[in-house]
Amino acid sequence: MILFRYYDKDNRLDMAWYDSSNIVYSECDDNENALKTLRIVFKTGDMYEYKEVDVKDYLMFMAGGVDGSNGKAFYKFIKPKYKFEKKEKVSFDLLSERMKHFKELKLKESQKNEEPEVKNTDS
Repeated sequence: MILFRYYDKDNRLDMAWYDSSNIVYSECDDNENALKTLRIVFKTGDMYEYKEVDVKDYLMFMAGGVDGSNGKAFYKFIKPKYKFEKKEKVSFDLLSERMKHFKELKLKESQKNEEPEVKNTDS
């Protein structure tokens, strides 16, 4: 289950933090074509990068498949289908700080969108 999700428009990066027995975080490069680059951080701190992931498989992973489990969806839609490269271990403190930063950004964005429009009454 996704705890928090943020889409960075400037960098075209979809980020998600999970409440999962195996997966902590994922980020996906939003390439213009249907094939994505997906990076997943597991509870061990290991990060793996999966290239040329079909958008449909990515969306099934994000949704947790049919039963809502991102771990099961990973083992069904990502792991058996795509080549991977192991990356450097990721600091959980860094991921936590990153989530805090993007939560604050999302809050500011939502507050900005809720501000009432000021009309000019000078005639």
